Parts: sequence; C-alpha cells; structure tokens
Amino acid sequence: MPNDLPQGRVTFRGRGLAFISGTRIVVKICPLCSQWNAPKAAENGHCGWCAYVPSYLDVEPVAVARIGMI
Repeated sequence: MPNDLPQGRVTFRGRGLAFISGTRIVVKICPLCSQWNAPKAAENGHCGWCAYVPSYLDVEPVAVARIGMI
C-alpha cells in the first residue's frame, strides 16, 4: 500500500467515486458496475453489488472545476 495516496475525493482511472482518508478507501460509486454502493460495503472499501475491490494503483485525485463569474 503506497504512502503517497491522494486524500479526499478520488476516482479509479476516471471512473467511480471514492474518498480516501489516510490509507482507508470508502467506495461510494463503483467504477466497475457504476452502482451507488451500499453504505456498509462502502465503509469496508469494496462494492456491495459486484464485489469490486479497488486497486491503489488505479487511484486518481478528482479534478475540481472552478466555476467563476464571467
């Protein structure tokens, strides 16, 4: 497990949605089956629908778009 994981909102190669705190991953939207995850499975770091277990190698930080006034 890498020590340099991005913190906060992340995706898995641009798919799904998860949150990382320290080395803990909470999978909210599965990148494999695109289902909104069950809360208990999300907290355990896998998908409750398809049993996807995230790879730390696939983690990418979410790019936050700034919306400003024109």
